[in-house]
Amino acid sequence: MIVRKATPQDQARIDELFAIAFEQPLKRGTPREESGNVSSWAAFTDDSQMMSTFSVTDFLIQFDGNHCKMGGIGGVATLPQFRRRGGIRGCFQAALPDMFENGYDFSYLYPFSTGYYRKFGYESCVQKLLATVDLQLLDPPEVAGHFRLAEAADPFRKEIVAIDRVWEEQFNMMVIHQEKDYDFTKRCDPAASQEFTYVYFSADGTPKAYTTFVKTDHRDGRNLVCTWLFFTDREGFYGLMNLFKSLSADHKYVKFVLPSCTAMQYLCPEWSLGAALWALQPGGMVRVVNVQSVLQKARYAGSGAVTLEVRDRQVAQNNRRFAVSFENGKAVSVEGTGADADLSLDIATFSALIAGVWDFADSSRWMGGLTLHRDNPDLRKVFYRKPLMLVDYF
Repeated sequence: MIVRKATPQDQARIDELFAIAFEQPLKRGTPREESGNVSSWAAFTDDSQMMSTFSVTDFLIQFDGNHCKMGGIGGVATLPQFRRRGGIRGCFQAALPDMFENGYDFSYLYPFSTGYYRKFGYESCVQKLLATVDLQLLDPPEVAGHFRLAEAADPFRKEIVAIDRVWEEQFNMMVIHQEKDYDFTKRCDPAASQEFTYVYFSADGTPKAYTTFVKTDHRDGRNLVCTWLFFTDREGFYGLMNLFKSLSADHKYVKFVLPSCTAMQYLCPEWSLGAALWALQPGGMVRVVNVQSVLQKARYAGSGAVTLEVRDRQVAQNNRRFAVSFENGKAVSVEGTGADADLSLDIATFSALIAGVWDFADSSRWMGGLTLHRDNPDLRKVFYRKPLMLVDYF
């Protein structure tokens, strides 16, 4: 088997392989959208038949107050006749060390099987709350501001960017969007597309929330299904709820996604008597690519020192013990050491814990992949629950 980074000449076959593997028709002759931040890896038989492939899309994400390089894994595909031949495994074994050498801190993916991707060091991370709200029972507080529909004459690009910036800095794993990500505002035509974007402004004209939704007919009635819903504070959230309430005569439910923070369920005072149903949705898996770099950038809960042993089968530079000292929430030093470890973790468990999925006390009791050698209380200052969210797909 031959594994290498794909060339431009490989791209047509990659597109065919993806279309076959996912049973999605390929539109031949359609110009491919060029992007400078996407690369692909592929595995070939010894006689040069492409077996497997995936893409790595570069993102800048927020982690503990830092902007970090993240590789989003997508387009994972193997032709049926080559499955269980190790093609994807080979791609990961080549791609992850390459990502380490090229300055990535994290990688992220949306799995078809969590067990499958744990073999490559990924672990479940973001979880989301899907809210289904009965518009007849929705009774939000009144607000002093107003909402406006984005149209071609005024797509509110600047206001949407400003709201995103506030949202992005609140949650680990959130993508820091670039200017090109807002090109959708240039195509704003709700009358033709039937996709509606509304921006809520406070009484003094400050943009505080926006949402994009489409009308969808489901078995439970005519729904408003939100693809985006962001708000900078409680007033912004209430502003959007008032928007949805104004559409209640023609629609049964509004459906939107929130971070799984418990506090989000307290934003609106009238969720009782079946007004809202909540469903917990998995939101992908995280992997640390460079342990030392992430430990240097992490936010700690005070001051202290720990020694961690990390086991990583794909990236040899991570497979070591790290002595970590920190003061007032910031790392002072992160160095390799021969000292005994307080805690041993496989890379998947380390990745989830440093991202902020759980408090250390809970994780040490329920999670696999870790062994506590010495109950150093400073471990609770390293691994603790943090706000998490990711809305981009790749």
